[in-house]
Amino acid sequence: SSSVGSLTLQTTPGAETGPISVAYAPSKTFLNAVTVQYAKELADTDILINAVCPGFTATDLNGFRGTRTPQQGATSAIQLATVEDDGPTGRFFSDEGEIPW
Repeated sequence: SSSVGSLTLQTTPGAETGPISVAYAPSKTFLNAVTVQYAKELADTDILINAVCPGFTATDLNGFRGTRTPQQGATSAIQLATVEDDGPTGRFFSDEGEIPW
């Protein structure tokens, strides 16, 4: 996901969420909503569902202008993929910690 999908950050004065985008930001908000729905659906299983923001990562999507390497961007995703079975589910994270929905 991306922090631009956080409705809390989008509506917080002074919060840095990047440029206004009528397509990209809502697609990330949708992804966050799907994350919550999957977490609820799978609550009685051993499957944990979370969203991760990799930060402004240098990829083809942004013309490799990102300030983070793909390896740095993958850090949080790898940490959540290897969390213990009683780890968090239905939440949104970055390297800096939990992001509000």
